[in-house]
Amino acid sequence: MAESGKAQKKSWFKGLKSEFKKIIWTDKTTLGKQMAAVVSITVILGVIIVILDSLVLQFMNLVIK
Repeated sequence: MAESGKAQKKSWFKGLKSEFKKIIWTDKTTLGKQMAAVVSITVILGVIIVILDSLVLQFMNLVIK
């Protein structure tokens, strides 16, 4: 029983290794461009959220006073 478990693990790792060989990794240029796009969009959305939050806070302060 213990040997079949070891055989299954070896088979699983063999399959995993063969699947990793099928992966097409992106080149550094494309990766850099995609990373820059994600960071840019994240920063822009963060700024928009801060602005909207400040506006809502100012509006709420006007309504409460």
